Amino acid sequence: MRGGVFRRLLVTYIIIMIISIGLLSVLMSQYLKVYFFNNKQEELTNTGRQVETQLIRYRRGDITREELEKQINVIGKVTNSRIIIVDGRSSGAAAANTGLDDDLETILKRVLDGEKVVRRQHFASELSTYVVAVGLPTGSANTRGAILLFSPVYEVDQALGRVYEIILITAGIALAVGLILVWVTSRRISRPVIELSRMAEQIARGEAVADAPGMADDEIGHLTRSFNYMKNRLSETDRMRREFIAGVSHELRTPLTSVRGFIQGILDGVICAEDREKYLRLAFDETNRLTRLTNDLLDLTKLEAGVIKLNKQVIELQELIDDSILTVCRSSGKDILASRVTVTPEDLSLQADPDRLKQVLINLLSNACRYTPDSGRIEVAAELTGSKVRILVKDNGIGIPAAELPFIFEKFYRIDKSRNSSAGGSGLGLSIVKDLVELHGGSITASSTAGQGTVFEIILPWGQ
Repeated sequence: MRGGVFRRLLVTYIIIMIISIGLLSVLMSQYLKVYFFNNKQEELTNTGRQVETQLIRYRRGDITREELEKQINVIGKVTNSRIIIVDGRSSGAAAANTGLDDDLETILKRVLDGEKVVRRQHFASELSTYVVAVGLPTGSANTRGAILLFSPVYEVDQALGRVYEIILITAGIALAVGLILVWVTSRRISRPVIELSRMAEQIARGEAVADAPGMADDEIGHLTRSFNYMKNRLSETDRMRREFIAGVSHELRTPLTSVRGFIQGILDGVICAEDREKYLRLAFDETNRLTRLTNDLLDLTKLEAGVIKLNKQVIELQELIDDSILTVCRSSGKDILASRVTVTPEDLSLQADPDRLKQVLINLLSNACRYTPDSGRIEVAAELTGSKVRILVKDNGIGIPAAELPFIFEKFYRIDKSRNSSAGGSGLGLSIVKDLVELHGGSITASSTAGQGTVFEIILPWGQ
């Protein structure tokens, strides 16, 4: 498996190069072959016209037969061709005494019939070689003659051989250079993928790994950045999960131990009759804490499974906020929320699930009460801005450290890692709040300055 991507890329590129170079070489060689044969054909045709000119001069008496033969011999040597002339005035006898093989005799008959004939790669037995043969008719219909020209094919083959040699050398150089470039490119593409695969295996084994190197501005670089982001998120989530399990285990164990101890003391008679009610009430408070923790876990599970359905209806924000404040004041024993609620306009309403939105407000107000001293101030404001409803929950408590702020909505996250169960929740409350707000189609953000307080802002779509 290791190196498989590199091998596949390398083999694929090599096959593409070989096919491309091979196809190009074949097409070029075929083109050049046709080109050379056409050139040879045209050359022989022009030579035939020159011979015909001399033959016409001979027939007019401008030159003697000896001069005609001399001129034809010179033309044949210059063009490296054999020339046969069949005089139209004795065409039958000439055709019978040319000494040509049957195939060439057939060519001659066609030429004498007035047809121009061209043959490539024709084997002439009397010449014992392959030739390019061209036959040209001369004279008139009554005195038809013929000029036959033959040129050995090996001249064309020699020219093509040199061309093939150049093509092969060029193809070899191109293939060698291409192989080097393909090797480098394949390694460059496959190495980050192989490295990411190795790191993924390490992560799967639970080993800690550093960020993957390589941040090029391409698909591989994007993959590397995504992998690093995923790795860091997994690491952070795993860390929070371990902290959450440790915290939940402690929060479950502490009240269970207390309840068990109270009940055991009552059953064993260690706790006297007049103190039983007090310890039973303490046990009851511990069971309430267990119930809250269990409810948070159930809500989180339902939200992640997507089974919670909203029962939206038109609700008055002023009334919903007042009910939420009253619930928090009763449970916390604090009255620092009174007369600090503003709703603009006063009759502002929206489409939402009243129970779930109230759960969001109670959670935020409870957190504000928990981290704001009795002399502090907590405010709630709601206003209509365009097509959105903006809800603010402000406090001037201890605030949230800047380093912790980006993670407060993460599941299992607790700002104060050392606090016990009596000092706060399990780290699920704000995560549930965020999920419920997003389930309404809205968003929630937080801003804070350590020692000066925190502001939670909820943006919800407005509808009547």
